[in-house]
Amino acid sequence: MKNKKFIGLFIFVALIAFIAIKPGKANAYGLNYSKFYVAVNGGLGSTSLGSGYSTKSRGTYNISLGDNYHLNKIVVGGGVSLGYADDGSFDNNYYGNAYSISVDSVYYAAFVKGGYDYHNITPFVKLGYIDYAYTTSYSYAEPQYNYSGVSGVSSEGGILYGVGVKYAFTPNWGVTAQYMGASLSSSITVNNYLIGVDYSF
Repeated sequence: MKNKKFIGLFIFVALIAFIAIKPGKANAYGLNYSKFYVAVNGGLGSTSLGSGYSTKSRGTYNISLGDNYHLNKIVVGGGVSLGYADDGSFDNNYYGNAYSISVDSVYYAAFVKGGYDYHNITPFVKLGYIDYAYTTSYSYAEPQYNYSGVSGVSSEGGILYGVGVKYAFTPNWGVTAQYMGASLSSSITVNNYLIGVDYSF
């Protein structure tokens, strides 16, 4: 876990350094230019808790802010995301009695990305750090009693990785399809499949 947090800190510092030292926006005829963007994404998130729980797929949504620097056809940049995920309901068995938990989460991420601009299409890869704050509701049934409640908030951080492709249908507007995965611990993995709309300033 310490290694993952160190990598996350390194990516965050690299993102700040990129924003601080990148060249300014070129004139309209230049090949090198910078574009700040905001994006809204939504799609399907698949969460695996391990430890005998089945994998669940539910909705996930986020808003992202970032900056892309275009060096001729090469695109490098980075950004941050804030999102929400319905991680699903998980059923298990505890000494022969039914045990169920429902998980929701809020997450934030910082990432760097690189891609290649081919006309209006830009495939890219991303790498970063992501942290999930989980809220867990539980219910436990015994022959004579039923228990339910909220177990509080727990935090899980780890490596963020992903690939995607953006299609720009105007100089400012574009749509993006991407896969975003996260390895949070030895037992928890998250796979997100997202479609989003972004605006570049």
